[in-house]
Amino acid sequence: MDSLNKKQSVATPIARPVLERISRMKAVLQGCRVLLDEELQPLGITTSQLRMLWTIAENAEISGSKIARLCSVTPQSGQAMLAMMEEHGWVRRRPSEASYRVLVAELTSKGRRLLMKAREIAQAMDRNLWQGFTAEELAVVDAVMKAVVERLER
Repeated sequence: MDSLNKKQSVATPIARPVLERISRMKAVLQGCRVLLDEELQPLGITTSQLRMLWTIAENAEISGSKIARLCSVTPQSGQAMLAMMEEHGWVRRRPSEASYRVLVAELTSKGRRLLMKAREIAQAMDRNLWQGFTAEELAVVDAVMKAVVERLER
């Protein structure tokens, strides 16, 4: 029984902060998403759609499967969202120059205008959210998050 109590006492100080950190990260992510979805609503776009448009804009000749991977959605969800964006005239898909069997996505001029407006909204929300933090503090936050993401992707 003593060895069990020792194991529990050793694990307890570690487990609680880890779970609290994970809970706080999830709360930040969910809170940002809810707030951004509300802010984007007048444009008729969601945070997920903004992320996908942003990913397409940043990656020339990007396939649907790569978009899904970068946006952390299933390939099926990614394809459904791409089809919807294509119907709205935000995205056009065409065969890749490397392989006619692979469709690549690109933004239309309507999609670029929408992305520009949505980015402005997202950047304003970001400024308000992090107001009061110094550039150095934000650099540390960014570096830590980047390092954690890289570890998770290994």
